[in-house]
Amino acid sequence: MLINGDLVRIPQGTVINQQGYRLTPLPIAIVNTPMMGIVLESRDEMAKVLLNDEVIYVEKKLLQLVGRK
Repeated sequence: MLINGDLVRIPQGTVINQQGYRLTPLPIAIVNTPMMGIVLESRDEMAKVLLNDEVIYVEKKLLQLVGRK
């Protein structure tokens, strides 16, 4: 379960969306190298993530929580 402020790893190949919480049939962008981000808001299937001063939307099932056992 992700909460606001969680540090997450975004794996290589993750499809990102800049349009909002709906999944789009065509990807907006794909992550080329693994990255770290901060969860701003978490909803049913998607999470709003701050990544390099940019807000993106990613499927929650693809995110990996950092720093907890």
